[in-house]
Amino acid sequence: MTNTARVVAYLAPETFAIQEIPLPDLAEDEMIVEVVLCGVDGSELHMYKGEFSWLNELAPVVFGDEIIGRVQKIGNKAAADRDLEVGDLVTVESRWPCDGCRTCDRGQYYLCERRNVFSGYGTLPMSEKPGLWGGYATHVFVPAHALVYRVPAALSERTALIACSPLANGLRWVECGNTRSGDHVTVIGPGTQGLACALAAVRKGATVTLVGLESDADRLAKAREFGVTSTVAIARGEAVETTVHRIRDAGGEVDVVVETAGSGSAKQLALTLVRPMGTVVNVSVTTPAEQPVDWPSLLQREITLVNPLSHPNAVDDAFALAVELLEEGIDIGTWVTDVYPLEEADTAIRAAAYLLDTRPVKVALRP
Repeated sequence: MTNTARVVAYLAPETFAIQEIPLPDLAEDEMIVEVVLCGVDGSELHMYKGEFSWLNELAPVVFGDEIIGRVQKIGNKAAADRDLEVGDLVTVESRWPCDGCRTCDRGQYYLCERRNVFSGYGTLPMSEKPGLWGGYATHVFVPAHALVYRVPAALSERTALIACSPLANGLRWVECGNTRSGDHVTVIGPGTQGLACALAAVRKGATVTLVGLESDADRLAKAREFGVTSTVAIARGEAVETTVHRIRDAGGEVDVVVETAGSGSAKQLALTLVRPMGTVVNVSVTTPAEQPVDWPSLLQREITLVNPLSHPNAVDDAFALAVELLEEGIDIGTWVTDVYPLEEADTAIRAAAYLLDTRPVKVALRP
């Protein structure tokens, strides 16, 4: 058994380095997970470009909070408490609750007031020992309070990767929009998160429109396979008002908009599109300058604007839904289209940002 882990360390904007660090000795309630697959998500594209000053100040940092791995080493107490043993396939959630702050007591441990919103996998600095705090690595350290879920036997590694985070996000975000059967839900952005939100809305019984660009034809077609009612591909230079009419023509007035694309034009479309007394679910990351908000318009139409962060308490439900979908002949694991080794993490980031010739649905690293 190896005594070291290889990690992709983020040192500065657009600067990765492969480093080796020792595996720690474990307490009885701790464990080590050997990473088999780690997703590359949208926030990491912004992180890699150095857009977050707080992250640059924390560097070096190991990215990666969508983690599928196998238990490599586990303390006796952790094995008993978690009902796990060496070799079990698991996912490790990126945040975990403390012992009693207000937000954790209310179930939103991603906003833990004691540990702060950036304290978890993918954002903890390597200076906090043992340094194995991200999935862009061969191994991650799992402390006693971290949340670990056994992957159902029916799920492949790729299917589990989509379920553990993107699908869990979709379930919670659509729920936060107070989506009901019969609503018209429009999801803006057909990336992995957008596909997951569209799928979650379909399972709620909603009429669903998925919006992308003309270059997203393959993704939009994939959404129709699992029940999306209509798709709209925005042409280059198309006016927002034109897109609004096209969406309404396809499915009627829009009760809920989930904005996952993360551009100023997408946010403008969401706020313009939603019907009076409707809800906009804002989940994507943009710079402040790219977030136009016409407050009088929202007031005059009594629009509800919600901003859910990630997927607390949703992983088990996402795994259960992934199993149901498999039984119906739908494998969300096919969304993982491009997989790279650790040594090509910078290439994986560029692929996920559509800077290469391909336009992947989901990019992952396989250590």
